[in-house]
Amino acid sequence: MTSAAALPLGRRLRWLALAVALVAWAAVALLAPAALQQADERATDLVWQLAAEEAQERRVVVVDIDDDSLQRVGPWPWPRETQARLVDALRAQGASLQLFDVVFADERQGTGELARALAATRDSGPAVLAQVFALKHESTQRSGQLTGALPGQACLPPAAPAQGYVANVAGLDTPAGHITPRLDADGAVRRVPALVCFGQRNYPALALAGLLALDNPAAAVPLQVEPGSRPWDPAWTLTLSGTPGLRVPLDANGDIRVPYHKARRSLVSISAADVLEGKLAQPNVLAGAWVLVGASAFGLADAVPTALGGAVSGVEVHAQLLTGILDEAVPYTPRAASSFQAAWAALAILALLALSWHRAAASSARLQSRHVLWIPVAALVFATLGFALHGVALLAVHWWLGWAHASLAIVLAGLFLGLAEHARSLSEKGRLFRNLASYLPAAVAEKIALLEPSGEISAERRDLTVVVADVRNFSAYCEVRSPEDAARVLHRFYGTASSIIEANGGTVEEMTGDSLVAVFNGSRACPDHPAQALAAARELWLRCSEELPNVPPQGLEPLGLGVGVESGTALVGSFGPASRRVHTVLGQPMTVAMRLQEMTAELAYPILVGAETAERVGVPFERQELALKPLGSFLLPGLRHSSKVFTLRTLVQPGSDAEQQSLQYLKQQGHLAA
Repeated sequence: MTSAAALPLGRRLRWLALAVALVAWAAVALLAPAALQQADERATDLVWQLAAEEAQERRVVVVDIDDDSLQRVGPWPWPRETQARLVDALRAQGASLQLFDVVFADERQGTGELARALAATRDSGPAVLAQVFALKHESTQRSGQLTGALPGQACLPPAAPAQGYVANVAGLDTPAGHITPRLDADGAVRRVPALVCFGQRNYPALALAGLLALDNPAAAVPLQVEPGSRPWDPAWTLTLSGTPGLRVPLDANGDIRVPYHKARRSLVSISAADVLEGKLAQPNVLAGAWVLVGASAFGLADAVPTALGGAVSGVEVHAQLLTGILDEAVPYTPRAASSFQAAWAALAILALLALSWHRAAASSARLQSRHVLWIPVAALVFATLGFALHGVALLAVHWWLGWAHASLAIVLAGLFLGLAEHARSLSEKGRLFRNLASYLPAAVAEKIALLEPSGEISAERRDLTVVVADVRNFSAYCEVRSPEDAARVLHRFYGTASSIIEANGGTVEEMTGDSLVAVFNGSRACPDHPAQALAAARELWLRCSEELPNVPPQGLEPLGLGVGVESGTALVGSFGPASRRVHTVLGQPMTVAMRLQEMTAELAYPILVGAETAERVGVPFERQELALKPLGSFLLPGLRHSSKVFTLRTLVQPGSDAEQQSLQYLKQQGHLAA
């Protein structure tokens, strides 16, 4: 389980990650709002492309001035008489509404004939012309005669202010609607101002002007605009007096978002030449239809990018808008859209935090590592789900919520939470390794930390020197002293002995009970390991003997230190089942060193050295303090053959009690010192 000390660090890292994610999100939102808006718009385009209806649309029909029309009728602009014939032909075919995405801005011969044809449509399918306004100070040009203004002499609140216009030539006394688009940063048309205000008069969009012409063009108040009041309402709602049940939602800028809910091939498009020549493939296709007249011919400069693909005729934008209004499927941004995004981001981030906390409680290191990866992956899933929710809301209830801000916050939170968990994982691994290295040699701990547990033998043969040190009389000492006192003695011995071993190039392999096993040239390379082991043994005896309590309890022998040293080839590694491994040293040097340590009390020499170590360093050793003195040949317990035993010459004082005790023991055992 994760230790209690690690939990505050995890919490701090998580809150720091969320704070950094919030700052990063705020920086992007402030410095690159257009990029986030474009992400929202491109996502909406994808929704339209994936969900566009394929069923053929028969209510709205496009009459296209296409390349074939120019070849058959003549180059553009057509004479006004030809335009008049087109109006008459559409009326004769039974069109109930004619909307022209064409501006007749210049004075030409035949204007009177066109005016006559347009006037004839008032009682049998009215005609509405187009006019264009300049917004955002694009131009101050004023050309033609504006028509189609709503009653009243004040700009309605959501109307877009205009500074210039291009209208139809005077004399065409026909209602008009503007075809002024809002161009996004990528040039696509996704919104159209519902109303444009010029000279304190309000002019509706072409689609709205057509609906007004059908409903009640003489009404005193043909339309009303009301602000939204509920969180799920649009910023503004436009209603027509003639069709009170038809509501058109507007955004905060007073724009209508174009619903590209119809596939392009679902729109019926007829060549204008076929209408003029009476060669319709479907004779009744125009009967009762609302007709949009526009141009797609190359060179007429009426191509705009839309959500459904590349550049298309602008008349398709009006066709999509008109069908969306008829179907009451115009998308809008609810007043609480930002709150919806914030709520979704908060829920997703809480889920990421829950995943992070679950990871903190995981007992498996493998599970913890997976959770570090799961957090950013989960963030991507939540961000994608945000896009899906945006699409579902758009298609089901016509809410345009947006998803980029929430998804950016979620992704940043997931990224930084993942980094925080990774940092915590590294911290925990470092702490785990340090703890493991306090029980095992550092090289062994590092190897174990990087490998999966195994039930196989993992060991290697090494030429090494083993040093076994034991505190003599410690068991009797523990009988009469408190456990705390005994623990302090043992703790001090382990600390001093470990520092001595490591300072001389060795590695502490085991600390069991009151004994210690050290290896030179085991997991840690040590070229001159016999001499370094002897130096460490001598320092162990000198320093640890001074630190052990020198005043024993009454009736007990004083504590002492016994050290056995032997060299040779041994197996160093890990053994046992995968569920419980042990790291140790196996081989002749280990056995001999342990037996020599056990004999130190009997021979009264604190350090005993095996024959192999003595042979390698040489008895007349050049370092005087490490010179060896032979004690004779002994059959060590558990072994079949006797071997020579040595001690450090500097430990033997001629005539001392220790030398006399040793000689007495040797005589009793039948040995003589060499």
